[in-house]
Parts: sequence; C-alpha cells; structure tokens
Amino acid sequence: MTKRSTAGAVAVIAALAITGTALPASAAPLPTAGDDIITLSVGDDLAGGSYELQFEKVYDQAADADTDVLLYAPVGWNVNGGAGVVGLDPSADPNPDDTFVPCGGDAAVHSLTQEKIDALGDELATHVVPVDEAHFGEIGDAGQSGEDLVTLLYNVFDDAFYDCEAGSYTAGYFAPQFIDEYQMNTIVIDTNEFTTMTGNPETSTDLTNEGVIAHELEHLIHSYSDAGEISWVDEGLADFAIFLNGYPVGGSHVTYSQVFHRETSLTRWAGGLENYGAAYTFFQYLWERAGGNGTAAGDQQFRPDGTYSATAGDLLIKTIFAEQGDGMAGVANAITTYNATNGIAADVPSVEQLFKDWSLAVYLDDETDSIYDIKSVDIGSIDSQGWTIDIANDEFYGKRGQYTGATPEGRFAHSPKVPAQNALPFGASYETFRNPGKTFSVDFTGPETVQVVPHTGDTHWYGGATSQSDNILDVSTAVTGGETLDFWTWYFIEEGWDYGFVEALVDGVWTTVPVTEVGGGEITTDENPQGANDEGNGITGTSGGAYFVDEPEYIHVQSTLPVGATDVRFRYSTDAAYLDTGWFIDDVLIDGTAADVANGSGWKLSDGAQYNDWSVQVVSTCDLTPGATIAGETTEPGRWVYQLSGSSIHQRFTQCSTKESFTVVISNLTSGDIDSLDAPYTFRVNKVR
Repeated sequence: MTKRSTAGAVAVIAALAITGTALPASAAPLPTAGDDIITLSVGDDLAGGSYELQFEKVYDQAADADTDVLLYAPVGWNVNGGAGVVGLDPSADPNPDDTFVPCGGDAAVHSLTQEKIDALGDELATHVVPVDEAHFGEIGDAGQSGEDLVTLLYNVFDDAFYDCEAGSYTAGYFAPQFIDEYQMNTIVIDTNEFTTMTGNPETSTDLTNEGVIAHELEHLIHSYSDAGEISWVDEGLADFAIFLNGYPVGGSHVTYSQVFHRETSLTRWAGGLENYGAAYTFFQYLWERAGGNGTAAGDQQFRPDGTYSATAGDLLIKTIFAEQGDGMAGVANAITTYNATNGIAADVPSVEQLFKDWSLAVYLDDETDSIYDIKSVDIGSIDSQGWTIDIANDEFYGKRGQYTGATPEGRFAHSPKVPAQNALPFGASYETFRNPGKTFSVDFTGPETVQVVPHTGDTHWYGGATSQSDNILDVSTAVTGGETLDFWTWYFIEEGWDYGFVEALVDGVWTTVPVTEVGGGEITTDENPQGANDEGNGITGTSGGAYFVDEPEYIHVQSTLPVGATDVRFRYSTDAAYLDTGWFIDDVLIDGTAADVANGSGWKLSDGAQYNDWSVQVVSTCDLTPGATIAGETTEPGRWVYQLSGSSIHQRFTQCSTKESFTVVISNLTSGDIDSLDAPYTFRVNKVR
C-alpha cells in the first residue's frame, strides 16, 4: 500500500497490506483483463469487509508480447465528473447501513481526464513495466488473465475517506487476493489529486502516480518470486524501484527516518514513514557500494539510466530480489552469491559491515567520502526537508543525546537528554559528546541474548516469521472427538490481520475450534475486519493483555475437540505485510496426557533466544588514540572511525586538543530464531582521572 500526505506537501510510501478483499460472492465466471466491464471486490481499511465495484476499461496498450497494460475506472467516471459514483465521489457511501459515514469533500479533486489516463497508461506500458521487469523479473502468469497488468483507478476506502483531517491517504496498493481470487494481476491507484499526481515526474519533488505504480509493481512481481519475503526487504526494494524508474524518492520517508532515527528498526517493520526511509536508503546504499549501474562514468554511475546492466549494483539488487532466504539472512546469502558471480567487479563487504557503514552514511552523508555517503540522496536538503539526525536531536527532541562537559553518573543517570538505553533490532542511537575530559573511556555492557522464555523446559514451538504463509504444527496423538486439548501459549500477533487457529479435522474438513483461557474467557474471536478470519475462532493480538499496551505473557488455554474429530493441528496464518513476533506453543496435552507434536510446515522447536551482536562506533574529526591504532580504527582525511563490538566494551580515548565533539553510534545486529526483540544496555562516557 502506498500512502501520501493529505496536505500534498510530502509523499509517503507505507506498508504493503491486504485490504480485506473478499472472495467473489458467487460462482459466476471470473472477469478477464480486457473485458469492457469488470466487477471486483475491494476492501475497506476502516469499516472492514469489502464491496463489489463495477469498473470500465479506459486504457489498453501492449507493453510487450506477453503483457497488455489496462486501466479501469468506476463506471460513470466520465458523467457529471463522477458525482454520486461509489468509488469516486468522496460523498458516496459504499455501505449506508453501517455506522461509518464518508467525510465528503470536493468531488473535483477525484476527477479523471482521458488525457491524464492515457499519459499514465503510456508511461506504465513504455517505461515502468520494462524497467521493473528488467531489474526484478517478469510479471507472472495469474491464470485466466495471463500476464496482463490491470490498474484500478478509484477512491480507496481508507481512514482519510471517513476522516478528512487524516494526515495521509492511501495513494495505491497491491493485494495478492486479486491474483488468488480473480486470476488477475492487479494494482490500485487512488484518484485523489489524480491530475496533479499524474504526468509531472520531471518537476515534482513529491510522490507521483508513476512512482506509486513502480513501487506497487515491484510488490506484484515479488509475490511471484518470493511471496514470504519480510516486509522491510520488499518495501525497501519497492521504494528503490521508484528510484530505478527515475521518479522522485525523497520526501517524507527520508525525512522521518532522519527525525525518528532512534525509534526506527531497519528489520522490524512497523509500517511508519521512518521504516520506509530506512529500508529505502539501505538498499540505495548497497546498490551504490556495489558500483551503482556499473556502466556509466563519474556521478552518472549512481544515477538511474532505465536499463539493467547485469553487473555491479544492478546485479546485487536483482540477486537480493531473487534470493529465497528472507530478511537480513537472505540479504547475507545474496551478498555471498553476488561476490561469487560478479566477475571482475569488486566484492562487497558482509551485510553486518554494510549495516554499520550505512548507519554512519545516513548520519554523515559526506559527498567527498566513498564509504559514508549516499550519493543519490542529499540529506539536509529538500530530500529530507532540511532535517538531519543532529538537527532532529537538537531541535525536535530538545538536545537529546547531546552533552557538553563531563558526564558523571549522577548527572548522566538523571539527565532528560539521555535517551532510553534500549536498542531496537538493527536500529541506531546517536549521542554526541564535547569536552568530556582530557582522558575518557567509552563503557558499554549489553546482554548476549534476550529471550521469549519457554513455559517449561528449554524449548517451545515457534510458528516462524514469514509473510503470506499458513504454517502448520501437527498434533499426531489419536483423537476421536470430545477430548480436551490443553496447552500454554505466548503470542504477539498483528491484531486483525494475522491469526492463529486451533483446527480439528471433522469429516475430512479442517474446522476452527474456540479456545478458552483456563479460569478466564474465550481468547478466540469471530471478528473479521480485514477478511483474514473468515473461518472464525481466530487468535490475534497480545496474550494476557491488550495489543501494543501490555507485554505478552504465557497463558494456559484449552479447547474441546468437536464430536467426530479425527485429527488436530495449530495453524499460524499471516498476510503479505507487517509481522509481529509471532506465536509460541508449549506443553500440549490431550486429556491430560502429553501429546505428540511435530512441525508440519514453518514451525520450529526453539529456545526462543535472540542473539545480540552489539556495535559501538565512535566518530571523530580528530585522532582519539594518538600514537596508537586500535582494532576497528579507520582513518580518512579529517575523520576517524572506531568500530567496537562485543557485549562488554571499555575503550580509553584522549580528547582532541581543540575539544571537538565526537559521536557514539550504538546498534544491535540481532540473529537467531527470534531477531525482533528490543534489548537493554548500559552506556556511559566516563572521565578518567
């Protein structure tokens, strides 16, 4: 899904999300791309559920021998400016019988013109499809509609449809259900400010509809090659697709990643603007470190040229896209593959080293430096709306993490400037010190592991962290129906979007079963706001508390298996986007006897531990270890970087004679079965007497 500021001043690429598209209401023949009129179900992000809308074909042009590009608009779009048309007129209520009322607004803002429709279609057919396919892969065969690409133009039913004061609106989205349910490759563009958002990529510094399509098309192609990829990788590559097509990429996502740098995990997707900025700049940085397009000279090497070079950064990005491993481990695999197949091109460092360098590049962004610079983004300019990490700490947070003079324990421990000493996975905290003492030490301690602790014993079953999956944990103990399934569970599951199910096999059909907390009430729900709980009896949210309010905890639960049940299993079902930590199961009993439990698909027996790889980098404009070179020290004209690592660090330094400031950057490069947990640490800069 792509969001854009309602004020029109900044552009937002937000989370790819399934928008509640429902199954076709009947067994009527499927619509086919190219039909003059098609009827499709589209979701409602706020009210939930879906609506069937009729669309008419407004553009049809071949992109290549296999793919026709087709644009569809709601029937009636060209009559009285679309007044009264559901899916276009912002005052037209898609469901007058519910409690949700459109906020209305100027219908002219959603007006479409054939001129702009044709301009968008031509750009998609002649530029976006060829560029995205060359850099990522071919559009897949959806079935009945083959490899044709349908773009729906309508007023998306999102928060802004019901709240005119909302800060952003959904500018576009890709939902895999269009492929699953209609056998049609489909992406969506919102009609808000359509004539402004279309046809102006050369002059715009904001998001354009062309860029939205480039972003969403990457998602569609990725759904064929690696549907389970973690959101931060998929979204970062989708933003990078905008760059490859030559459209504006800066704006709010880069801005927010600078301002909310400390609140942002690169790898734990939260769907905020800052997450997009981090993921985009990370892949932009990897592309540049591998040599950009690899064919042009000078700065043009790091500019989009619309062609795929099969070398350097182009090859690395395509290798990451094709890699079947997910998340940071998948990126690491892709780097290994790239280094083994890149011919005469230079190898790139490990993903861990690249992350450390990137965390300094987004801070320093020094155009004279070959390592600590993102060449295609000018941080501090209009690309980040003038914001930098230092400016954000100084102005937005009231000098957060900025210290002058010695920082004795009493002063440091109670200073409002000190940020919480808690690290997000693959995040970065930046703190700047000036004149802490002639001789000082950087002292750091952090745990080697953090853990979701099993209820009993050393291990418990973990449902994994894979998008768009149905992971199965089998219970092979024989049942005949009527038995009590007893187990302990810990879960932090994206509420309303992802679900855990207990299922019993009755008459050859898997049926969901209610689950009740021992001594409490039912923890399962039949609510189905996004169409992901059609079966009912879903487990979602936070075990033992309120979602995003309370910390999850193990709870004791039971189910009574229905009469005639011959088998039982657990199923963890995720959509195509955001993931929380997931679902754990322990101590499974059938009628009080330990059950035989085994992985069916996607589950693993895990200790629940996350392994922390702590990084502490010190950046200075002078030599802090005069007369010596310590491990991890690198030097360039006017800059010294000291890369320290480990769970316990004590490093002594000498202050610059000019008392220049230095910055300490703290990160946790997590790994293990679980890699998405926060971890506490203790950090001090101590004056040495």
